[in-house]
Amino acid sequence: MKIKNYFILLVCLINCFTAQSQLFLMYDGLNPNDNYFDLPKYSLEYNQKIKEKLYEGLEEDFHIRMLVRPSFDAEYIFQVDRDIRNYEADSFVARFQKTKSNLWYAEENYQKVNIKKYQAHINKEDAELLTNAFVKLLKTTRYERSDFDIYDGTNYLLSAFEYGPGIVSGNVKSPRDNEIKAVVDVVENLINQTKSKRNIKLSEEAKSTLKNIIKHIEKNPTSADYELMSRIVKVIENNKESYCSKLTESNRLHVEDALQVIQDPKQFAYYNFDKSTLKNFIEGIEEEFVEFNTFDEDSKNEMLKNGYEIEKEENIKNNIFQLILKEFD
Repeated sequence: MKIKNYFILLVCLINCFTAQSQLFLMYDGLNPNDNYFDLPKYSLEYNQKIKEKLYEGLEEDFHIRMLVRPSFDAEYIFQVDRDIRNYEADSFVARFQKTKSNLWYAEENYQKVNIKKYQAHINKEDAELLTNAFVKLLKTTRYERSDFDIYDGTNYLLSAFEYGPGIVSGNVKSPRDNEIKAVVDVVENLINQTKSKRNIKLSEEAKSTLKNIIKHIEKNPTSADYELMSRIVKVIENNKESYCSKLTESNRLHVEDALQVIQDPKQFAYYNFDKSTLKNFIEGIEEEFVEFNTFDEDSKNEMLKNGYEIEKEENIKNNIFQLILKEFD
């Protein structure tokens, strides 16, 4: 199973004079859908164009729906709903609709943009499996810290109907999370089938992918998982202050930030806890910390000559992340 925790460690900005690193976090999962009343005017107008043009003729009672809004290319939507025209309880239809060109750039001429429409039947088993995967994935939707704003890219709005809560949805832009990417790929394959076939179906590989996603999201932390997290938090609490007090200012801020993320229980214990994921995450932080504090002699001499601080070798070699990683042994 892929490494997932909705976070990517990006230690990527290096000051060319101090060569100090900084921890940046990017939330990799689904964000809650934008509130209609909080949207700026330009977003509201764009969404109204999409609703008017792209949603025309779509059933409002759907099982799953994926709206795709690229930065420059044509927008499109895919949904699965019951074929109410036949009044058959087990009859499902897939609908795919795509604009001829991007509605954002059409501006006042958006009404002249043509819409291509396709539909095909999909069997009950596949429709329900796809819906179940959507619902499970959408339950991971949450507000989360992210140190990067992405303005360009392709926005995916995933929606599903679940008995009880009703319609649930989540946004992601240019997804990097492997499970979200996998679900998008499955839908894209169904879209390609819809454009040329009257009956579409999930491949065995797609079924296996969706079942694995459902299984992984349904996984609950074990007592051993909670015990590991408890030990890690204890190591941090017992060593954080003394270790960070020895560091240079920039490294202190970096390490304190990283430790806060590591010991936050909702990051790992409550959301699809995976021991190997957590270990890889901490190893990544430790590796980057060492790398960005390691210089050749010429660089060291030049930095000292210009009055810049260099981290003590002892603090790099015996860093707090190594103490934490010992808890995995």
